Amino acid sequence: MTDLRYADTPQGVFPPAVQLACRRSIAVVLTALFAVLTLLTAALLFSPNSAFAAGDEGDSAAGLYFKTGNPDEALEAPLLQSDVDIDISGLVARVTLRQHFRNPTEVWLEGIYVFPLPEQSAVDHLVMHIGDKRVAGRILEKAEAKKTYEAAAAAGQHASLLSSERPNVFMTSVANIGPGETITIEIAYQDQAIFENGRFSYRFPMVVAPRFTPPAPKVAEGQTLQPAHLAAPEGSDLFGPVLNPETGKVNPVRLSVDLDPGMALSDLKSLYHDVTIETQDQHRQKVSLSKGAVSSNRDFVIEWAPKASEAPQAALFGEEVEGSSHILLMVVPPSREEAPTPPARELVFVIDTSGSMHGASIEQARSAIAVALKDLRPEDRFNIIQFNNETSSLFPASVPASQRNLYRALRYVASLEAEGGTMMRTALERALRDTPSEERLRQVVFLTDGAVGNEDELFQQIAKRIGGNRLFTVGIGSAPNSYFMRKAAQVGRGTFTYIGNPEEVEERVSTLLNKLARPALTGIGVDWPNGLDVVAEFYPDPVPDLYDGEPILFTAKLAGAALSDLEGSLKLRGNRLSETWEGEVPLEGIEPATGVASIWARSKFEDVEDGVYRGRPSEEVRAEALDLALAHELVTRYTSLVAVDETPARDTDDPLRSLEIPRNLPEGWDYGKVFGEAESPVHLKALPKSLMREASAAGANLTGSQPIALPLGATPAELKAIGGIAALLFGNLLLLFLLRRRKGAESHA
Repeated sequence: MTDLRYADTPQGVFPPAVQLACRRSIAVVLTALFAVLTLLTAALLFSPNSAFAAGDEGDSAAGLYFKTGNPDEALEAPLLQSDVDIDISGLVARVTLRQHFRNPTEVWLEGIYVFPLPEQSAVDHLVMHIGDKRVAGRILEKAEAKKTYEAAAAAGQHASLLSSERPNVFMTSVANIGPGETITIEIAYQDQAIFENGRFSYRFPMVVAPRFTPPAPKVAEGQTLQPAHLAAPEGSDLFGPVLNPETGKVNPVRLSVDLDPGMALSDLKSLYHDVTIETQDQHRQKVSLSKGAVSSNRDFVIEWAPKASEAPQAALFGEEVEGSSHILLMVVPPSREEAPTPPARELVFVIDTSGSMHGASIEQARSAIAVALKDLRPEDRFNIIQFNNETSSLFPASVPASQRNLYRALRYVASLEAEGGTMMRTALERALRDTPSEERLRQVVFLTDGAVGNEDELFQQIAKRIGGNRLFTVGIGSAPNSYFMRKAAQVGRGTFTYIGNPEEVEERVSTLLNKLARPALTGIGVDWPNGLDVVAEFYPDPVPDLYDGEPILFTAKLAGAALSDLEGSLKLRGNRLSETWEGEVPLEGIEPATGVASIWARSKFEDVEDGVYRGRPSEEVRAEALDLALAHELVTRYTSLVAVDETPARDTDDPLRSLEIPRNLPEGWDYGKVFGEAESPVHLKALPKSLMREASAAGANLTGSQPIALPLGATPAELKAIGGIAALLFGNLLLLFLLRRRKGAESHA
């Protein structure tokens, strides 16, 4: 009998019941596929890879690869996570940094990482942890340490090298990290908090900003502009691979601060990161990052203020080492209740408009100058100089601060844009070329992020040209080169102000303008008690001039004198206009503080190096600085710490590949303005040749390596995956809707 249900079915077409069953089967398969894809994507995007997960919103740059000499091979970049413990007692800070290097590849790697530390830190500790094994580092002259490290690397031994490329830029090299292995490098240093205008602060830098190094200036044959020992070695431009922010963030940092201010506080805050604050016993505070880990793309800064009744007028910390006392002294001269009417001034504003200032930084700089211009009086004079690849000025020379000139200046400043290189030398020449007149103070206000690599050359230029000028530096952005700006202000007999957030512009500039208006405390002298004056060695010597709100701060070594034997009072004096100021600090009851000796040694080291700007022969400076660094086991431009595990780990027949870990771009920087338009969102700058070594005979040549060309378009892979899942979900919902509609139609039929 003929089944009437199929009588009208065209030849080659399945009956409706079969079609319905097929559709339902397809729907089940697609739904299952959708579920599998969802789980896989979630595993890829939200895996709790807690040991090396990036901070902030969990952004991470996955799949960063370097080309090798083999066209069919690429190596994934080593992974890095850092843990920072900061212990602050009074003014003295002890910081421990643990860098965890992980090798995600199947080959043996050497990991190299360039990172910042405070420019006045005394780095004196290195320990390499391999599993349960602990290998302590030893201080050696830089060339000898490098030779020791390279020999260990070639022999297949675990080894680590900590070297200083600048006073605030360091490099860790870790050799023979096995496949899947993690090696931890522990670094520790002494540092000190800052007290100014009634507030304490401590800053931990997190990222080395890319530096622009201009070509060396032309000099007469046989002459050099800077001493040979200060010149950067070939290839050590310190850029290294810098990650495009579009790709994600790398190198997460976990950070905590144990703060013992020794007094009740009226305020404690983190300026640029969300933190959790817990009160411990007495006045002790525990500060930790609220998100656990954050991306290393902007500096961490905390500030605290004592209650008015406990504001310090003097603080004295001491440490006894090998029978000699080392002290750290801070004295706060009283402020004038009423500032005298300042003399007429000539203010020259110099603004950095290079590519690294693009975005928030140039906006902050424009706002800062606008605030300062409104503070000028009719009897003042001013000019504005801007620089990138070229230097130009608003006026040929300084002009009166008339309403017309100020209006023209505000329009000029508002039109400034950031692009190009950082040719700072010509801007400094123009700003410091004029000699101050007798009736006016000439003050140069320099606004920049300091992203230059020729700091020493610029310091010498400032020292040579400063004359009667005063140079005030204003650091702009999330990760300024504070070494350059602090030292430039010191050489220029001015001050350094840091503006890290647009909301701080008015407050910070107002503080700076108060300094410019108030006379400095000059001619500061130190009178030691009888018997100590012949053994006291203190730095800086002489104590520099101070502006209102700044404390007198120096370190001293009293050779052969025990802390318990110190008695009498230290007397300080200075001049402020026609007034004489004097103060006394009793030497009895000095508060013990471990690390003061290292801080003193670092201060002396800086003073020795500054001898170059005072005309001392460079080789003489180098010899004295090297002896000092070795004696106090400090990492400097002449010395390094090296740790070597004597047990070989890698068979020397296996190649060792050398890769530098990419760094983040500072928060707020525009990648295209700094490097030009990237070829792809995972663009990594070529590795400096000085940081690379040829792999062994069977290895790959990574010298000058470029990023592997990954098939990326304008949309990141994560967004494509999410978009694909959304499309699958929409398709499934549409299919289920059509099936239900067909089923409803059949039931009605």
